[in-house]
Amino acid sequence: MLRAARPQIARYAARYCIAQLAEDATQEALWTLYRKLPTLRSVAAFPVWLLRIVARICSGLVTPLWRRIEALQEEHWAAQPEDVELRLDLANAIETLPETYREALVLFYYCDLSVAETAGRLGIANSAARVRLHRGRELIRRQLTGERRAPDSMPGRGSRS
Repeated sequence: MLRAARPQIARYAARYCIAQLAEDATQEALWTLYRKLPTLRSVAAFPVWLLRIVARICSGLVTPLWRRIEALQEEHWAAQPEDVELRLDLANAIETLPETYREALVLFYYCDLSVAETAGRLGIANSAARVRLHRGRELIRRQLTGERRAPDSMPGRGSRS
């Protein structure tokens, strides 16, 4: 029975799912059909019942995917500076950072890792990762605003201001 239903399920999945997810939906529908077949009350209801199973599975596969895509697009557009020059200045400022600060900032902001995960990847303590993030942000801020201070007067280094 499952072999006979497979082409019909594949057709339904191709109609209701994204092409890349149709095979997954077909497999999931076959598994659901195998598990739920004893609950079918009437053989005449089989085609409609099967269609509803496939439609639910496709909806379950596609809806979260679209939500994630929309969320990523919103984050992408919200996080992008609107001024191209500012983006270029920021990229240049990041490139000129000392490697210790640049690594911490890239892991934290671009790889979207937590402070603990960043510290783990760098092999340092959480407090050291927070210090590197703070100092890296401070250096970028100074470079973008044109502020110049001696490196030994940075917070946490040499004399305290």
